[in-house]
Amino acid sequence: MKPFIFCPACASELERAADDGLGCPNCGRRWFRNSAPAAGAAIVKDGKALVTQRGIEPKKGLFDIPGGFLSAGEHPVDALKRELKEELGLEIEVDVEDCISMVPHPYGDEGDFVLALGFLARWAGGEPEAADDVAAFRWVDLEELEKLEFAWEHDRVVARRALLRAREDSRG
Repeated sequence: MKPFIFCPACASELERAADDGLGCPNCGRRWFRNSAPAAGAAIVKDGKALVTQRGIEPKKGLFDIPGGFLSAGEHPVDALKRELKEELGLEIEVDVEDCISMVPHPYGDEGDFVLALGFLARWAGGEPEAADDVAAFRWVDLEELEKLEFAWEHDRVVARRALLRAREDSRG
C-alpha cells in the first residue's frame, strides 16, 4: 500500500505508530495496513473448470478464477454473485460453507495485500460472456489447468480442488 503522508480527514502530517499503523497527531484518527478482501469462484461443468484471462493489470493476460473485490460492508457471497454477473453474465449458487481457500497475497506493485477467498460455486443460469475486466474465458480439464500460466497459484489450487471434487462426486 502506498502510505498516506497526510491525514485524509484534516490534512495534518501523519506519524508512524508502533503497531505499523499511521496516526494523526491533530485529530487522533488511525489507519492500518489491512488486506483487501476478494472472492473468487471455481465452477465445474462437464468435467471442466471455468477460468478467466485477466484483461487488466496486475498480471494482465494471465489466468485466474472469476471474482473480485468486496465493496465496503459487502458479504463475500453477495460480492461473488455480483462479480460473476458483472464479469461473465452468470448466476451462481454459493454458500459460506463453500469457501475452500483463504490466502493472503501481495497484489500489484505498490505493496497492497489481498485476502483471497476461494469458493466452489454451482452454475445457476446464464451463458458466459467476457465483460468488465475479463478479457476471455476457457473451460479447462485438469491437464489443461496445469499448463496455463496463472496470475496467482492459489487460484489454480481452487480450480484443481473443484475439478477433483467433481470427479469424486461423479464416481459416486
